[in-house]
Amino acid sequence: MRTVLGLMMLPALWLISPAFALAPGEVVDNFRLLDHAGKSHELYYSSDMKAVVLMVQGNGCPIVRHALPALKEVRAKYESQGVEFLLLNSNLQDKRDAVAKEAEEFAIDFPILLDEAQLIGESLGVVRTSEIFVIDPQGWKLVYRGPIDDRLSYEKQRPATKHYLTDALDDVLANRSIRVAQAEGVGCLVNFPERGRKQ
Repeated sequence: MRTVLGLMMLPALWLISPAFALAPGEVVDNFRLLDHAGKSHELYYSSDMKAVVLMVQGNGCPIVRHALPALKEVRAKYESQGVEFLLLNSNLQDKRDAVAKEAEEFAIDFPILLDEAQLIGESLGVVRTSEIFVIDPQGWKLVYRGPIDDRLSYEKQRPATKHYLTDALDDVLANRSIRVAQAEGVGCLVNFPERGRKQ
């Protein structure tokens, strides 16, 4: 049963080095965070799902705002197939009220998990917003990290020719090897002060 605990981390996750970047094939440790509406979400509670999609969000980031409609399209196709969609905000400056206001203003109807201590962002090795993490609940391994597709760049948008997220979800649902497990994308930098001091 879920309870509102704010932030709960398994002991192993506290020990992860801030410079550690989770790679496809590695296990994502359990965590529990509150979203912008105050609801508690525990990763391993989604054990009955086929996949969990986590996208890094940041208030005011134009890349995220442009990526959200594409993510909504993917959700419309895959949610009924047992895929859960969540956003993760690890920005220290983005407080709950501000995130809630951003969600309302831009019609963001995904839960935005608030990583106020930056522990989840550190454990995943988050660098930029708009990055996608696809997790397979059968073993809790990261199977894909990267952009939704190749549509967005810093200069312009273009028609997508590579559909990384939907390809990864198709592969997970079909129980086959992921065609592209990692890809480079664009986004706003997420500042991790402790990461810089400890490297």
